[in-house]
Amino acid sequence: MSTAIYPTLNQASTNDIPFLTEVFLRAMCPHVTAARGEWDEVREREQFLNQLSLHSTSIIRHDGASVGFLTAIQHRHDVELHTLCLLPEYQCRGLGSTITRQLVADARNQKRSVNLSVLKSNPRAYALYERLGFVHCAESEHHFHMRLP
Repeated sequence: MSTAIYPTLNQASTNDIPFLTEVFLRAMCPHVTAARGEWDEVREREQFLNQLSLHSTSIIRHDGASVGFLTAIQHRHDVELHTLCLLPEYQCRGLGSTITRQLVADARNQKRSVNLSVLKSNPRAYALYERLGFVHCAESEHHFHMRLP
């Protein structure tokens, strides 16, 4: 009988910025391209680095490897799941579900709600969050905004 190895989170540091950037660009390229009709890697890299909040970002590790990252921003009454990115070869393995469930459990223990935005061009991510209990509450040009009831 094998033992399941669950993903763990480790605080990101400045040394992780190249990895974080690579994961973001690789994971988001198809979705951003679908949303905007083009991929401008220089623009996406710059925008990612400008929005990166290291103190709110954790590296996702699984089976001894760094496989993605989570940025969760703590607000007064809620937690914003800002970004959850996994390298493409680690997607669809339940890692995103496990990490999101843990984030939700931690938020609930603190009496906080959880909200997020997901690109309209990423139906797999939308379906994941819907399966985990998030509901569509608003939308903008490129995003669905979701929250836990």
